[in-house]
Amino acid sequence: MVVFARIPRLLTLVFVSIAVPATACGGGAARSASRPPAVGDGLPSGLAGRPAPPIHLADARGGTLDTRAFAGRPYAVTFLYTRCPDVCPLIGEELRGALERLGAQARRVAVVAVSVDPRQDTAAAVQAWLRRHREPASFHYAIGHERELRPVWRSWFVSPQGGNGRVSGHSAIVWLVDKRGRLAGLRSAGAPIDPGLLARDLSILAGRS
Repeated sequence: MVVFARIPRLLTLVFVSIAVPATACGGGAARSASRPPAVGDGLPSGLAGRPAPPIHLADARGGTLDTRAFAGRPYAVTFLYTRCPDVCPLIGEELRGALERLGAQARRVAVVAVSVDPRQDTAAAVQAWLRRHREPASFHYAIGHERELRPVWRSWFVSPQGGNGRVSGHSAIVWLVDKRGRLAGLRSAGAPIDPGLLARDLSILAGRS
């Protein structure tokens, strides 16, 4: 059985807003026609368009992962751990599937996974996980000590993995960041995500000026 961490109140607003249908108003069609296509499940007004919290950590593939280096490219952010028995492998495969569907456009986007299990997510463990799930070079997996990771978890509203790792208990979310480094949307990863939808989201963001 998978037990998901309690979603912070700010994120709860996202899912509440998604559940409320839009009400048609006079002139609404004209206004919506001028809006850019929505990505993901949307964001509450308090987060939409805000700068994405920076991530500056060790990249398990080697070197340093700094999201500022992605300026001009959209990217997805998620939080994983290598011992996860179910949800994390599924998220990894969904993101890989999205990159595959993008084809040549995948060179213009990136994926960032951040560890929620610093003790077990060593560079060797993560490299083995990336090989096992056939993740491409554009799929980055950030690791570090808890003192380095905790500020990142907090700024992205994420609960870390606890216990023995046999039951997934961390926040399961894929965030979407536009090529100006702004929060653009998210998708709840507590249930399967269609890789085609993720590919569409990233393609829209890659094409926006």
